[in-house]
Amino acid sequence: MRAGQVISARARHGAELPGDPRAILTSIGLVVYDWDLASDRLNWGANAPEVFGLPDLAAWSSGGDFASLVDTAEGGQSRAEAVAASLGPDDGSGIAFSATYILRPRADLELSIEDTGRWYAGQDGRPAFVHGAMRVRSAAEVAGGVGAAGARERAAFLAAVAREIGHAIRGKQPITVFAIALENAEAVNEDHGFETGDAVIRTVVDRMRSVMRRRDRFAQYGGNRFALALRNCPVDQVRIAAERLRRAVSAEPIATERATVSARILVGAATAPDHAAAATGLLGRAERSLAAAKRGLGGGIVLYDPARAREGAAAAQPDTALDIVSLLNSRRIVLARQPVVDARTREPSFHEGLLRVRGETGALLAAGHVVPGAEASGLVPLVDARILELAADWLLSTPEARLSVNVSPQTLASPDWLATFSAHLGSRPGVASRLIVEVTETAAISDPDQTRRKLDAMKALGVAIAIDDFGSGHTSFRHLRNFPVDIVKIDGAFVQNLSRSPRDGFFVQALVDLAHHLGIATVAEWVENEETAGLLASWGVDLLQGNHCGRPQIDAEVETPMRAAG
Repeated sequence: MRAGQVISARARHGAELPGDPRAILTSIGLVVYDWDLASDRLNWGANAPEVFGLPDLAAWSSGGDFASLVDTAEGGQSRAEAVAASLGPDDGSGIAFSATYILRPRADLELSIEDTGRWYAGQDGRPAFVHGAMRVRSAAEVAGGVGAAGARERAAFLAAVAREIGHAIRGKQPITVFAIALENAEAVNEDHGFETGDAVIRTVVDRMRSVMRRRDRFAQYGGNRFALALRNCPVDQVRIAAERLRRAVSAEPIATERATVSARILVGAATAPDHAAAATGLLGRAERSLAAAKRGLGGGIVLYDPARAREGAAAAQPDTALDIVSLLNSRRIVLARQPVVDARTREPSFHEGLLRVRGETGALLAAGHVVPGAEASGLVPLVDARILELAADWLLSTPEARLSVNVSPQTLASPDWLATFSAHLGSRPGVASRLIVEVTETAAISDPDQTRRKLDAMKALGVAIAIDDFGSGHTSFRHLRNFPVDIVKIDGAFVQNLSRSPRDGFFVQALVDLAHHLGIATVAEWVENEETAGLLASWGVDLLQGNHCGRPQIDAEVETPMRAAG
Protein backbone atom coordinates (compact mmCIF):
# COMPACT_ATOMS: atom_id res chain seq x y z
CA MET A 1 0.00 0.00 0.00
CA ARG A 2 1.43 3.36 -1.00
CA ALA A 3 1.56 6.28 1.42
CA GLY A 4 -1.14 8.17 -0.44
CA GLN A 5 -3.47 5.19 -0.21
CA VAL A 6 -2.83 4.76 3.50
CA ILE A 7 -3.41 8.42 4.27
CA SER A 8 -6.46 8.79 2.06
CA ALA A 9 -8.08 5.79 3.80
CA ARG A 10 -9.00 7.97 6.75
CA ALA A 11 -12.77 8.09 7.32
CA ARG A 12 -14.95 9.73 9.98
CA HIS A 13 -17.22 7.54 12.08
CA GLY A 14 -19.92 8.64 14.47
CA ALA A 15 -20.41 5.37 16.34
CA GLU A 16 -19.25 4.92 19.90
CA LEU A 17 -15.80 3.41 20.20
CA PRO A 18 -15.25 0.01 21.80
CA GLY A 19 -12.64 1.17 24.31
CA ASP A 20 -10.19 3.78 25.50
CA PRO A 21 -6.37 3.52 25.72
CA ARG A 22 -6.13 4.60 29.34
CA ALA A 23 -8.65 2.00 30.51
CA ILE A 24 -6.97 -0.72 28.46
CA LEU A 25 -3.51 0.14 29.80
CA THR A 26 -4.75 0.14 33.37
CA SER A 27 -6.49 -3.21 32.94
CA ILE A 28 -3.16 -4.87 32.00
CA GLY A 29 -1.08 -3.00 34.60
CA LEU A 30 0.95 -0.95 32.12
CA VAL A 31 2.13 2.66 32.50
CA VAL A 32 4.42 4.79 30.32
CA TYR A 33 7.03 7.19 31.73
CA ASP A 34 9.76 9.65 30.69
CA TRP A 35 12.92 10.22 32.72
CA ASP A 36 15.14 13.28 32.14
CA LEU A 37 18.49 12.29 33.65
CA ALA A 38 19.90 15.83 33.75
CA SER A 39 17.11 17.10 36.01
CA ASP A 40 16.27 13.60 37.35
CA ARG A 41 12.60 14.38 36.67
CA LEU A 42 10.16 11.52 36.13
CA ASN A 43 6.95 12.15 34.18
CA TRP A 44 4.30 9.46 34.49
CA GLY A 45 1.43 8.45 32.23
CA ALA A 46 -1.98 9.61 33.38
CA ASN A 47 -3.00 6.15 34.59
CA ALA A 48 0.00 5.65 36.91
CA PRO A 49 -1.91 6.12 40.22
CA GLU A 50 -4.42 3.48 39.11
CA VAL A 51 -1.73 1.00 38.04
CA PHE A 52 0.34 1.36 41.21
CA GLY A 53 -2.70 1.52 43.50
CA LEU A 54 -1.80 4.87 45.05
CA PRO A 55 -3.83 8.11 45.30
CA ASP A 56 -1.13 10.16 43.56
CA LEU A 57 2.57 10.02 42.65
CA ALA A 58 3.64 13.45 43.89
CA ALA A 59 6.40 11.79 45.92
CA TRP A 60 7.70 10.00 42.80
CA SER A 61 8.63 13.05 40.78
CA SER A 62 12.33 12.18 40.49
CA GLY A 63 14.41 9.17 39.59
CA GLY A 64 16.02 9.34 43.02
CA ASP A 65 12.64 9.21 44.76
CA PHE A 66 11.63 6.18 42.75
CA ALA A 67 15.01 4.43 43.18
CA SER A 68 14.65 4.63 46.96
CA LEU A 69 11.61 2.32 46.69
CA VAL A 70 13.35 -0.34 44.57
CA ASP A 71 14.43 -3.42 46.49
CA THR A 72 17.56 -4.54 44.65
CA ALA A 73 18.53 -7.10 47.27
CA GLU A 74 15.51 -9.28 46.41
CA GLY A 75 14.28 -7.86 43.13
CA GLY A 76 17.42 -7.73 41.00
CA GLN A 77 18.56 -5.03 38.65
CA SER A 78 17.14 -1.50 38.86
CA ARG A 79 16.33 0.67 35.84
CA ALA A 80 19.40 2.85 36.44
CA GLU A 81 21.62 -0.23 36.50
CA ALA A 82 19.98 -1.58 33.35
CA VAL A 83 20.59 1.69 31.52
CA ALA A 84 24.20 1.82 32.71
CA ALA A 85 24.78 -1.77 31.61
CA SER A 86 23.36 -1.19 28.12
CA LEU A 87 25.67 1.68 27.24
CA GLY A 88 26.83 1.87 23.65
CA PRO A 89 26.87 4.31 20.73
CA ASP A 90 23.42 5.83 20.12
CA ASP A 91 22.86 6.65 16.45
CA GLY A 92 19.71 8.56 17.38
CA SER A 93 17.46 5.50 17.46
CA GLY A 94 18.08 4.97 21.18
CA ILE A 95 19.42 1.92 23.03
CA ALA A 96 17.03 -0.68 24.43
CA PHE A 97 17.18 -1.85 28.05
CA SER A 98 15.09 -4.03 30.33
CA ALA A 99 14.95 -4.70 34.06
CA THR A 100 12.88 -6.68 36.55
CA TYR A 101 12.74 -5.69 40.22
CA ILE A 102 10.63 -5.41 43.36
CA LEU A 103 9.03 -2.05 44.20
CA ARG A 104 7.93 -1.27 47.77
CA PRO A 105 5.92 1.98 47.66
CA ARG A 106 4.78 1.43 51.26
CA ALA A 107 5.30 -1.09 54.03
CA ASP A 108 2.21 -3.15 53.17
CA LEU A 109 2.57 -3.07 49.38
CA GLU A 110 5.05 -5.02 47.24
CA LEU A 111 4.94 -4.87 43.44
CA SER A 112 6.91 -6.93 40.95
CA ILE A 113 7.89 -4.61 38.08
CA GLU A 114 8.89 -5.35 34.51
CA ASP A 115 10.58 -2.22 33.12
CA THR A 116 11.52 -1.85 29.44
CA GLY A 117 12.39 1.11 27.23
CA ARG A 118 15.11 3.04 25.48
CA TRP A 119 17.60 5.66 26.52
CA TYR A 120 18.82 8.43 24.24
CA ALA A 121 22.25 10.04 24.36
CA GLY A 122 23.15 13.63 25.15
CA GLN A 123 26.01 15.51 23.57
CA ASP A 124 28.60 13.54 25.54
CA GLY A 125 27.24 10.23 24.26
CA ARG A 126 25.90 9.27 27.68
CA PRO A 127 22.25 8.64 28.56
CA ALA A 128 20.30 11.89 28.80
CA PHE A 129 16.68 10.82 28.40
CA VAL A 130 14.76 7.59 28.95
CA HIS A 131 11.38 6.64 27.53
CA GLY A 132 9.88 3.40 28.73
CA ALA A 133 6.96 1.39 30.04
CA MET A 134 6.52 -0.32 33.39
CA ARG A 135 4.24 -3.26 33.96
CA VAL A 136 3.07 -4.56 37.32
CA ARG A 137 3.30 -8.32 37.08
CA SER A 138 0.44 -10.41 38.35
CA ALA A 139 0.72 -12.69 41.38
CA ALA A 140 0.45 -15.71 39.09
CA GLU A 141 3.43 -14.55 37.02
CA VAL A 142 5.54 -13.92 40.11
CA ALA A 143 4.62 -17.30 41.60
CA GLY A 144 5.44 -18.96 38.29
CA GLY A 145 8.80 -17.25 38.11
CA VAL A 146 8.11 -15.46 34.81
CA GLY A 147 11.14 -13.27 34.19
CA ALA A 148 12.32 -13.66 37.78
CA ALA A 149 15.14 -16.18 37.29
CA GLY A 150 17.67 -13.46 36.53
CA ALA A 151 16.59 -11.44 39.56
CA ARG A 152 16.99 -14.47 41.83
CA GLU A 153 20.40 -15.28 40.33
CA ARG A 154 21.61 -11.74 40.87
CA ALA A 155 20.30 -11.66 44.43
CA ALA A 156 22.05 -14.96 45.24
CA PHE A 157 25.28 -13.67 43.69
CA LEU A 158 25.16 -10.47 45.77
CA ALA A 159 24.47 -12.43 48.95
CA ALA A 160 27.52 -14.63 48.29
CA VAL A 161 29.71 -11.63 47.49
CA ALA A 162 28.56 -9.88 50.66
CA ARG A 163 29.84 -12.84 52.69
CA GLU A 164 33.11 -12.93 50.73
CA ILE A 165 33.76 -9.22 51.25
CA GLY A 166 33.71 -9.66 55.00
CA HIS A 167 36.32 -12.41 54.78
CA ALA A 168 38.37 -10.41 52.30
CA ILE A 169 38.58 -7.31 54.49
CA ARG A 170 39.48 -9.29 57.61
CA GLY A 171 42.04 -11.44 55.83
CA LYS A 172 43.39 -8.62 53.64
CA GLN A 173 42.66 -10.67 50.55
CA PRO A 174 40.92 -8.48 47.96
CA ILE A 175 37.90 -9.71 46.06
CA THR A 176 37.22 -8.50 42.51
CA VAL A 177 33.87 -8.52 40.73
CA PHE A 178 33.61 -8.63 36.94
CA ALA A 179 30.54 -7.40 35.06
CA ILE A 180 30.62 -9.10 31.65
CA ALA A 181 28.69 -8.70 28.41
CA LEU A 182 28.92 -10.20 24.94
CA GLU A 183 30.20 -7.35 22.76
CA ASN A 184 28.35 -8.26 19.58
CA ALA A 185 25.15 -9.79 21.03
CA GLU A 186 22.85 -7.27 19.39
CA ALA A 187 24.43 -7.79 15.98
CA VAL A 188 24.18 -11.59 16.30
CA ASN A 189 20.49 -11.40 17.23
CA GLU A 190 19.77 -8.95 14.44
CA ASP A 191 21.70 -10.80 11.73
CA HIS A 192 20.96 -14.42 12.64
CA GLY A 193 17.96 -14.44 15.01
CA PHE A 194 17.47 -14.92 18.74
CA GLU A 195 17.85 -18.71 18.60
CA THR A 196 21.37 -18.29 17.24
CA GLY A 197 22.06 -15.61 19.84
CA ASP A 198 20.95 -17.93 22.65
CA ALA A 199 23.17 -20.74 21.31
CA VAL A 200 26.17 -18.40 21.16
CA ILE A 201 25.60 -17.24 24.74
CA ARG A 202 25.42 -20.83 26.00
CA THR A 203 28.78 -21.55 24.39
CA VAL A 204 30.27 -18.32 25.77
CA VAL A 205 29.20 -19.35 29.28
CA ASP A 206 30.74 -22.80 28.87
CA ARG A 207 34.02 -21.29 27.66
CA MET A 208 34.20 -18.84 30.55
CA ARG A 209 33.49 -21.60 33.07
CA SER A 210 36.33 -23.67 31.60
CA VAL A 211 38.95 -21.16 32.84
CA MET A 212 37.36 -20.23 36.19
CA ARG A 213 38.84 -21.37 39.47
CA ARG A 214 36.85 -23.71 41.71
CA ARG A 215 36.00 -21.03 44.26
CA ASP A 216 35.06 -18.32 41.77
CA ARG A 217 31.40 -17.33 41.92
CA PHE A 218 29.57 -16.92 38.57
CA ALA A 219 26.06 -15.70 37.74
CA GLN A 220 24.07 -15.16 34.56
CA TYR A 221 21.36 -12.71 35.60
CA GLY A 222 20.18 -11.64 32.15
CA GLY A 223 20.33 -12.88 28.58
CA ASN A 224 23.62 -11.08 28.01
CA ARG A 225 24.57 -10.13 31.56
CA PHE A 226 27.11 -12.04 33.62
CA ALA A 227 28.91 -11.45 36.90
CA LEU A 228 31.99 -13.15 38.26
CA ALA A 229 33.53 -12.80 41.72
CA LEU A 230 37.22 -13.72 42.10
CA ARG A 231 38.70 -14.19 45.56
CA ASN A 232 42.22 -12.97 46.26
CA CYS A 233 42.41 -11.00 43.01
CA PRO A 234 44.23 -7.69 43.66
CA VAL A 235 44.06 -4.68 41.36
CA ASP A 236 47.31 -5.53 39.56
CA GLN A 237 45.95 -8.97 38.60
CA VAL A 238 42.59 -7.79 37.21
CA ARG A 239 43.66 -7.35 33.59
CA ILE A 240 45.45 -10.71 33.55
CA ALA A 241 42.33 -12.51 34.79
CA ALA A 242 40.07 -10.63 32.38
CA GLU A 243 42.32 -11.35 29.42
CA ARG A 244 42.23 -15.06 30.27
CA LEU A 245 38.43 -14.97 30.08
CA ARG A 246 38.45 -13.04 26.82
CA ARG A 247 40.92 -15.42 25.16
CA ALA A 248 38.83 -18.42 26.18
CA VAL A 249 35.69 -16.92 24.65
CA SER A 250 37.19 -15.73 21.36
CA ALA A 251 39.62 -18.60 20.82
CA GLU A 252 37.65 -19.85 17.80
CA PRO A 253 34.34 -19.06 16.05
CA ILE A 254 31.15 -20.60 17.46
CA ALA A 255 29.25 -22.91 15.12
CA THR A 256 25.44 -22.94 15.46
CA GLU A 257 22.69 -24.50 13.32
CA ARG A 258 22.16 -21.26 11.39
CA ALA A 259 25.55 -19.57 11.32
CA THR A 260 29.13 -19.57 12.53
CA VAL A 261 29.92 -16.39 14.42
CA SER A 262 32.78 -14.87 16.36
CA ALA A 263 32.20 -13.94 19.99
CA ARG A 264 33.94 -11.29 22.08
CA ILE A 265 33.28 -10.21 25.65
CA LEU A 266 33.69 -6.86 27.39
CA VAL A 267 34.66 -6.72 31.05
CA GLY A 268 34.16 -4.08 33.73
CA ALA A 269 35.81 -4.65 37.10
CA ALA A 270 35.81 -3.28 40.65
CA THR A 271 37.74 -4.49 43.68
CA ALA A 272 36.88 -4.57 47.39
CA PRO A 273 37.82 -2.94 49.62
CA ASP A 274 39.53 -0.41 47.29
CA HIS A 275 36.40 0.59 45.32
CA ALA A 276 33.48 -0.44 47.54
CA ALA A 277 32.83 -2.20 50.82
CA ALA A 278 29.33 -3.50 49.99
CA ALA A 279 28.33 -6.12 47.43
CA THR A 280 25.71 -3.97 45.70
CA GLY A 281 28.12 -1.06 45.36
CA LEU A 282 30.89 -3.33 44.11
CA LEU A 283 28.76 -4.85 41.35
CA GLY A 284 27.33 -1.42 40.52
CA ARG A 285 30.82 -0.01 39.99
CA ALA A 286 31.83 -3.02 37.93
CA GLU A 287 28.76 -2.37 35.75
CA ARG A 288 29.76 1.28 35.36
CA SER A 289 33.18 0.11 34.26
CA LEU A 290 31.54 -2.27 31.79
CA ALA A 291 29.62 0.71 30.42
CA ALA A 292 32.94 2.47 29.84
CA ALA A 293 34.27 -0.63 28.06
CA LYS A 294 31.21 -0.52 25.78
CA ARG A 295 32.14 3.04 24.88
CA GLY A 296 35.48 1.76 23.58
CA LEU A 297 37.68 2.52 26.59
CA GLY A 298 40.39 0.23 27.92
CA GLY A 299 40.52 -2.11 24.94
CA GLY A 300 37.47 -3.97 26.23
CA ILE A 301 38.64 -4.26 29.86
CA VAL A 302 38.03 -1.38 32.28
CA LEU A 303 38.85 -1.30 35.99
CA TYR A 304 36.77 1.11 38.06
CA ASP A 305 38.51 4.48 38.39
CA PRO A 306 37.17 6.86 41.07
CA ALA A 307 38.72 9.85 39.27
CA ARG A 308 36.89 8.99 36.04
CA ALA A 309 33.66 8.57 38.01
CA ARG A 310 34.04 12.09 39.42
CA GLU A 311 34.62 13.43 35.93
CA GLY A 312 31.46 11.66 34.76
CA ALA A 313 29.45 13.33 37.50
CA ALA A 314 30.70 16.70 36.26
CA ALA A 315 30.00 15.93 32.59
CA ALA A 316 29.35 18.75 30.19
CA GLN A 317 25.92 20.37 30.25
CA PRO A 318 23.75 20.75 27.13
CA ASP A 319 24.64 23.30 24.49
CA THR A 320 24.07 26.93 25.38
CA ALA A 321 21.94 29.24 23.24
CA LEU A 322 25.11 30.58 21.59
CA ASP A 323 26.24 27.04 20.71
CA ILE A 324 22.88 26.27 19.07
CA VAL A 325 22.93 29.45 17.03
CA SER A 326 26.48 28.58 15.97
CA LEU A 327 25.35 25.10 14.89
CA LEU A 328 22.55 26.62 12.84
CA ASN A 329 24.79 29.24 11.24
CA SER A 330 27.48 26.74 10.34
CA ARG A 331 24.91 24.37 8.80
CA ARG A 332 25.98 21.54 11.09
CA ILE A 333 22.38 20.55 11.80
CA VAL A 334 21.52 18.06 9.06
CA LEU A 335 18.65 15.79 8.07
CA ALA A 336 18.71 12.01 8.26
CA ARG A 337 15.93 9.89 6.77
CA GLN A 338 14.54 6.62 8.12
CA PRO A 339 12.13 4.56 6.00
CA VAL A 340 8.59 3.80 7.14
CA VAL A 341 7.59 0.66 5.26
CA ASP A 342 4.39 -1.14 4.32
CA ALA A 343 3.83 -3.90 6.89
CA ARG A 344 3.05 -6.51 4.24
CA THR A 345 5.24 -5.67 1.26
CA ARG A 346 8.04 -3.95 3.22
CA GLU A 347 8.24 -1.35 0.48
CA PRO A 348 8.98 2.21 1.70
CA SER A 349 5.79 4.24 2.08
CA PHE A 350 7.48 7.42 3.30
CA HIS A 351 10.53 8.48 5.33
CA GLU A 352 10.79 10.26 8.65
CA GLY A 353 13.17 13.21 8.72
CA LEU A 354 15.40 13.03 11.81
CA LEU A 355 17.67 15.68 13.26
CA ARG A 356 21.39 14.93 13.34
CA VAL A 357 24.38 17.12 14.21
CA ARG A 358 27.70 17.05 12.38
CA GLY A 359 30.43 17.12 15.04
CA GLU A 360 33.68 19.05 14.69
CA THR A 361 35.47 15.83 13.74
CA GLY A 362 32.86 15.04 11.07
CA ALA A 363 31.10 12.33 13.08
CA LEU A 364 27.30 12.35 13.22
CA LEU A 365 25.77 13.04 16.62
CA ALA A 366 22.23 12.24 17.74
CA ALA A 367 19.52 14.81 18.42
CA GLY A 368 20.41 14.79 22.12
CA HIS A 369 23.43 16.93 21.21
CA VAL A 370 21.22 19.94 20.55
CA VAL A 371 17.62 19.38 21.72
CA PRO A 372 18.06 19.77 25.52
CA GLY A 373 19.89 23.08 25.12
CA ALA A 374 17.40 24.26 22.50
CA GLU A 375 14.50 23.51 24.81
CA ALA A 376 16.14 25.19 27.79
CA SER A 377 16.94 28.32 25.79
CA GLY A 378 13.62 28.48 23.93
CA LEU A 379 15.30 28.01 20.55
CA VAL A 380 13.51 24.82 19.50
CA PRO A 381 11.41 26.76 16.92
CA LEU A 382 14.64 27.75 15.14
CA VAL A 383 15.82 24.15 15.08
CA ASP A 384 12.44 22.91 13.82
CA ALA A 385 12.44 25.62 11.14
CA ARG A 386 15.86 24.43 9.94
CA ILE A 387 14.66 20.81 9.74
CA LEU A 388 11.55 21.95 7.86
CA GLU A 389 13.76 23.85 5.40
CA LEU A 390 15.96 20.79 4.81
CA ALA A 391 12.93 18.54 4.45
CA ALA A 392 11.21 20.86 1.97
CA ASP A 393 14.39 21.14 -0.11
CA TRP A 394 14.76 17.35 -0.19
CA LEU A 395 11.12 16.88 -1.24
CA LEU A 396 11.56 19.48 -3.96
CA SER A 397 14.56 17.57 -5.34
CA THR A 398 12.82 14.17 -5.01
CA PRO A 399 9.41 14.55 -6.68
CA GLU A 400 8.02 11.07 -5.92
CA ALA A 401 8.99 10.96 -2.24
CA ARG A 402 7.03 11.59 0.95
CA LEU A 403 8.64 12.76 4.19
CA SER A 404 7.52 13.40 7.77
CA VAL A 405 9.02 15.94 10.19
CA ASN A 406 8.52 16.41 13.90
CA VAL A 407 7.21 19.66 15.35
CA SER A 408 7.86 20.11 19.07
CA PRO A 409 5.19 21.36 21.52
CA GLN A 410 7.24 24.53 22.04
CA THR A 411 7.28 25.19 18.30
CA LEU A 412 3.58 24.41 17.90
CA ALA A 413 2.79 27.02 20.56
CA SER A 414 5.02 29.65 18.94
CA PRO A 415 3.03 32.55 17.38
CA ASP A 416 5.48 32.69 14.45
CA TRP A 417 5.34 29.03 13.49
CA LEU A 418 2.45 29.09 11.03
CA ALA A 419 3.98 32.01 9.11
CA THR A 420 7.33 30.19 8.92
CA PHE A 421 5.64 26.96 7.91
CA SER A 422 3.57 28.63 5.19
CA ALA A 423 6.57 30.53 3.79
CA HIS A 424 8.71 27.39 3.39
CA LEU A 425 5.94 25.47 1.63
CA GLY A 426 4.72 28.42 -0.45
CA SER A 427 8.14 28.87 -2.03
CA ARG A 428 8.31 25.19 -3.01
CA PRO A 429 5.28 24.22 -5.13
CA GLY A 430 4.14 20.61 -4.89
CA VAL A 431 5.93 19.90 -1.61
CA ALA A 432 3.02 20.33 0.83
CA SER A 433 1.03 17.34 -0.47
CA ARG A 434 4.02 15.07 0.19
CA LEU A 435 4.83 16.36 3.68
CA ILE A 436 3.60 14.77 6.92
CA VAL A 437 3.78 16.78 10.14
CA GLU A 438 4.24 14.75 13.34
CA VAL A 439 3.15 16.17 16.69
CA THR A 440 3.36 14.31 19.99
CA GLU A 441 0.25 13.03 21.68
CA THR A 442 1.16 15.01 24.79
CA ALA A 443 1.27 18.25 22.80
CA ALA A 444 -2.07 17.44 21.20
CA ILE A 445 -3.90 17.05 24.52
CA SER A 446 -2.13 19.75 26.57
CA ASP A 447 -4.11 22.54 24.85
CA PRO A 448 -6.70 20.87 22.59
CA ASP A 449 -8.28 24.07 21.27
CA GLN A 450 -4.98 25.67 20.26
CA THR A 451 -3.70 22.39 18.83
CA ARG A 452 -6.83 21.99 16.73
CA ARG A 453 -6.44 25.50 15.28
CA LYS A 454 -2.77 24.95 14.43
CA LEU A 455 -3.37 21.52 12.92
CA ASP A 456 -6.31 22.78 10.88
CA ALA A 457 -4.18 25.64 9.52
CA MET A 458 -1.34 23.30 8.51
CA LYS A 459 -3.81 20.79 7.07
CA ALA A 460 -5.32 23.56 4.93
CA LEU A 461 -1.93 23.95 3.23
CA GLY A 462 -2.15 20.36 2.01
CA VAL A 463 0.01 18.44 4.51
CA ALA A 464 -0.96 15.25 6.36
CA ILE A 465 -0.97 15.08 10.17
CA ALA A 466 0.44 12.30 12.33
CA ILE A 467 0.25 11.84 16.10
CA ASP A 468 3.61 10.57 17.36
CA ASP A 469 4.23 8.30 20.39
CA PHE A 470 0.56 7.39 20.51
CA GLY A 471 -0.51 5.57 23.66
CA SER A 472 1.91 7.40 25.97
CA GLY A 473 -0.52 10.25 26.61
CA HIS A 474 -3.65 8.05 26.73
CA THR A 475 -5.67 10.29 24.45
CA SER A 476 -9.32 9.35 24.31
CA PHE A 477 -10.24 8.26 20.79
CA ARG A 478 -13.35 10.41 21.14
CA HIS A 479 -10.95 13.30 21.71
CA LEU A 480 -8.65 12.24 18.88
CA ARG A 481 -11.63 12.23 16.51
CA ASN A 482 -11.79 16.02 16.88
CA PHE A 483 -8.29 16.47 15.42
CA PRO A 484 -7.55 16.30 11.66
CA VAL A 485 -5.32 13.24 12.10
CA ASP A 486 -4.33 10.93 9.25
CA ILE A 487 -1.82 8.66 10.99
CA VAL A 488 -1.12 7.47 14.54
CA LYS A 489 2.37 6.20 15.36
CA ILE A 490 2.14 3.64 18.16
CA ASP A 491 4.63 4.37 20.93
CA GLY A 492 7.65 2.11 20.56
CA ALA A 493 7.64 1.36 24.29
CA PHE A 494 4.68 -0.95 23.60
CA VAL A 495 6.26 -2.49 20.50
CA GLN A 496 9.79 -3.48 21.48
CA ASN A 497 8.71 -6.27 23.83
CA LEU A 498 5.84 -7.81 21.84
CA SER A 499 7.36 -11.25 21.34
CA ARG A 500 7.80 -11.66 25.10
CA SER A 501 4.83 -9.77 26.51
CA PRO A 502 1.28 -10.85 25.64
CA ARG A 503 -0.09 -7.85 27.55
CA ASP A 504 1.85 -5.38 25.39
CA GLY A 505 0.53 -7.26 22.38
CA PHE A 506 -3.03 -6.97 23.63
CA PHE A 507 -2.67 -3.21 24.01
CA VAL A 508 -1.16 -2.75 20.55
CA GLN A 509 -3.95 -4.81 18.98
CA ALA A 510 -6.53 -2.71 20.82
CA LEU A 511 -4.93 0.53 19.56
CA VAL A 512 -4.89 -0.77 16.00
CA ASP A 513 -8.56 -1.77 16.18
CA LEU A 514 -9.55 1.59 17.65
CA ALA A 515 -7.57 3.55 15.06
CA HIS A 516 -9.04 1.55 12.21
CA HIS A 517 -12.51 2.20 13.65
CA LEU A 518 -11.80 5.85 12.82
CA GLY A 519 -10.15 5.06 9.50
CA ILE A 520 -6.75 6.29 10.75
CA ALA A 521 -3.61 4.59 9.42
CA THR A 522 -1.22 3.08 11.97
CA VAL A 523 2.58 3.01 12.21
CA ALA A 524 4.43 0.83 14.73
CA GLU A 525 7.73 2.31 15.96
CA TRP A 526 10.86 0.58 17.32
CA VAL A 527 10.47 -2.56 15.17
CA GLU A 528 13.76 -4.39 15.75
CA ASN A 529 13.26 -7.94 14.44
CA GLU A 530 11.26 -10.06 12.00
CA GLU A 531 9.21 -11.78 14.68
CA THR A 532 7.83 -8.43 15.85
CA ALA A 533 7.29 -7.25 12.28
CA GLY A 534 5.31 -10.39 11.45
CA LEU A 535 3.09 -10.07 14.53
CA LEU A 536 2.31 -6.43 13.76
CA ALA A 537 1.43 -7.20 10.15
CA SER A 538 -0.89 -10.03 11.25
CA TRP A 539 -2.69 -7.61 13.61
CA GLY A 540 -3.43 -5.17 10.82
CA VAL A 541 -0.77 -2.51 11.47
CA ASP A 542 -0.37 -0.57 8.23
CA LEU A 543 3.26 0.60 8.43
CA LEU A 544 6.44 -0.30 10.31
CA GLN A 545 9.43 1.79 11.41
CA GLY A 546 12.61 0.73 13.14
CA ASN A 547 16.15 -0.43 12.50
CA HIS A 548 14.88 -3.79 11.25
CA CYS A 549 13.10 -1.97 8.42
CA GLY A 550 15.91 0.48 7.69
CA ARG A 551 18.36 2.63 9.61
CA PRO A 552 18.54 6.44 9.33
CA GLN A 553 20.67 7.59 6.40
CA ILE A 554 22.12 10.86 5.15
CA ASP A 555 22.62 11.34 1.41
CA ALA A 556 26.11 12.42 0.33
CA GLU A 557 24.67 15.22 -1.81
CA VAL A 558 22.90 16.66 1.23
CA GLU A 559 26.24 17.05 2.98
CA THR A 560 27.97 18.94 0.16
CA PRO A 561 26.35 22.37 0.77
CA MET A 562 27.07 21.98 4.47
CA ARG A 563 30.78 21.41 3.88
CA ALA A 564 30.94 24.41 1.57
CA ALA A 565 29.16 26.61 4.10
CA GLY A 566 31.44 25.33 6.87
